[in-house]
Amino acid sequence: MHVEPPSHAPSSLKELGIHYLMIVLGILTALGLEAGFETLHHRRLAQHTVEQLETELRANLAEVRSALQKNQAHADELKALYDDIKAQALAQQGKVKSETLYGLLRQRLKISVMTPALRRDAWDAAVADQALIHMPRESLRRFSEAYTAQRESQMAVQASFNAVGSISRLTDVAVDAEFGRADAVEVLKALYGYRLTLQSVLSTETELAGQLGESLGEAAPVTSAPAH
Repeated sequence: MHVEPPSHAPSSLKELGIHYLMIVLGILTALGLEAGFETLHHRRLAQHTVEQLETELRANLAEVRSALQKNQAHADELKALYDDIKAQALAQQGKVKSETLYGLLRQRLKISVMTPALRRDAWDAAVADQALIHMPRESLRRFSEAYTAQRESQMAVQASFNAVGSISRLTDVAVDAEFGRADAVEVLKALYGYRLTLQSVLSTETELAGQLGESLGEAAPVTSAPAH
């Protein structure tokens, strides 16, 4: 800020007061303009951050919905396989031939659980450059809840696999069937455990889709969990 000095020394208290007042007003005006520009900058930064976060969360929501659709289709196929083996086991008092079991597993069993790629680059960038502190409280709350839900869902899916261990058990019975040592009841137990794992993943992804949709003001699709 530049303050122009008087061209001559004040000759009276009145003239001194006028010069003093002009200096004070100049300083206050400069400070006010600086504060205004700073506020405008923070407002634009917050708006830009909101747009980036919404774009990232919309992409993540699309990933979650895609994973839900594929996992639900897989769950339906798995239920059909389980029901067919169960029907044969009941009809033959549990004595289904290993080659029959192996044929069904080889043709129809697919071990595949889709997990969405959940990005958080925009959130991490907003934390790093402190853009979050300039964001409206309501916007900060909904974004924070969305990214917290993402982190918790990833932990929940991992916990589902660790707790049940269904995939390793399913591969064991598939190998047993290939070598003629499969038992129908054991195959059904393994399939049932795998279905429980998939059901847990579907439930977690459904809840996440709901949270992301709520944070973005969208409605999450209703996805039914696979039957036991």
